[in-house]
Amino acid sequence: MKRITDAAKTLLILAVFVLASCTQGGETDRMQATSNADKAPAFEVTTIDGETISLEQSLAEGKPVVVYFTASWCPTCARNWPAMSEVYPEYEDKLTLVAISIDPTDTADVIRKLSEERGFKFPSTAGKPQIMIDFGVNGQATTVGVDRDGYIAFKKAGQALTVDEYRELFTGLLN
Repeated sequence: MKRITDAAKTLLILAVFVLASCTQGGETDRMQATSNADKAPAFEVTTIDGETISLEQSLAEGKPVVVYFTASWCPTCARNWPAMSEVYPEYEDKLTLVAISIDPTDTADVIRKLSEERGFKFPSTAGKPQIMIDFGVNGQATTVGVDRDGYIAFKKAGQALTVDEYRELFTGLLN
C-alpha cells in the first residue's frame, strides 16, 4: 500500500512540476505583493557541498533568507545564475541564499556538475519540489525573500533579473 501512496505522491509532484514549467507571463512576470500573514515555511536542505541550510538557523543568526527555485534545464534560470553568482559574494555574510531545484530528477550529481560548469558562487541543492509547493511557488526562476522575522517579503517569479535588480532585492531584505 505504501508503494501506491509514494507513486501517487510522485505523480502529483511531477504534475505540479510540469504545470509550473509551462507557466509564462501573467502574474509570474511581476513582483507579487505578500502580506505579513505569509509566514515562510520551515525548511532544511543539504547543499551539494554538504552544508546544511535551514530557515530556522538563518533566522536565529539574524539573517534574512533568499530561496531561488531553479531547474537544470530552465533557460530563464540560466540567465539568472551569472547575476546571482556576481552579487551573492557581496551579501553572503549578511543573508542566506540557497538555490533549490524544483526538478526531482536534478540529483546532487546533476546540480554539482551544473554548478561546476556554470561557476555558481551560491549554495545549491538537488531537486526538492516539495519545498516549492510549501512556499506556494508556481514555477522555476522564482526568487523568494524571507525577512529576519520569518515572513515572505517578496516573490519575484518567471523572469531574468539583472545584477542591479538582485542587489535591490537583497538590500531591501537587509533594511
